[in-house]
Amino acid sequence: MNVNAIKKKRKHKDNASALLMILPALLLLTIFVFIPLIMAIFRSLYNFGSGEPSSFIGFSNYIKILKNSVFIQSLKNVLVLTAVITIVEVVLAFLFAHVLVRIKGKYGIFVRTIIYLPYLISGIVVSVIFTLMTTYNGGIINSILAIFDKNPIAFNNDVFWSPLSIIIPTIWIGFGYNTLVMYSGLINVPKDYYEAAQIDGAGFWASMFHITLPCMKNYFILLIVTLVVANLQMYEIPMMMTNGQPANRTMTPVLYLMHSRSNGNISDSEITAAALLIMIIILIINSAVFSLFKTKKKDSWEM
Repeated sequence: MNVNAIKKKRKHKDNASALLMILPALLLLTIFVFIPLIMAIFRSLYNFGSGEPSSFIGFSNYIKILKNSVFIQSLKNVLVLTAVITIVEVVLAFLFAHVLVRIKGKYGIFVRTIIYLPYLISGIVVSVIFTLMTTYNGGIINSILAIFDKNPIAFNNDVFWSPLSIIIPTIWIGFGYNTLVMYSGLINVPKDYYEAAQIDGAGFWASMFHITLPCMKNYFILLIVTLVVANLQMYEIPMMMTNGQPANRTMTPVLYLMHSRSNGNISDSEITAAALLIMIIILIINSAVFSLFKTKKKDSWEM
């Protein structure tokens, strides 16, 4: 048997082994993702739950939900909230990760543990904590303002403050996790790069833009995609803090669909169509992120 035949046989064995290894994952994805997705698409093209016999109506459910002013407002709200939270979260995590790198020994372990703890708390519990702080009558912040003879702030019912009532708790929950992701990226940047840069006379900012940021690009992509996916589907904190008010200014798509489902304002098929629209928006944004920030292997970085 010649060498080419041996290589070809080995390649077939490797392919067969790879297929066997991913088969359980493909099976689970098919059962719990692909089949439900196909069923949801099918359901969105019919008028289930409208009080009439089900029949094929094409894209009518999508047209109805896109003409729904509250749903469109909720989409605008969540896009703004997601943009603000993602930018602030990534910047703060990157900056504080530099602080963690400089904290050595047991103190570093203690700080990393403490900042990670909020990530283990559910959004409902965090909402309760921040509600105790921001309540109009008797909240901690307004009680402090009263000591200084200042008027109380309606954090959860004011057009300006209500979005902040959502943004701040959301950032607080994810800050520790995102910081640790950035920290892991920083400690994995080869020290040889910085030593070579110092020998060449590069300063802090030159090293930051030509070494740190390029080496950590994949970490930025990971955080941006994760934050976009999570925040476009947010509902726990908005539900508990503001319930979408005032005037639907903090309403999010998932929260709106939950309200509509419980109140019976729209049919089940319209809710399914709206959920698929949210999924499409998430896919579009994430595809844009991946296309703008193309990932590279470590060995292919150009310094």
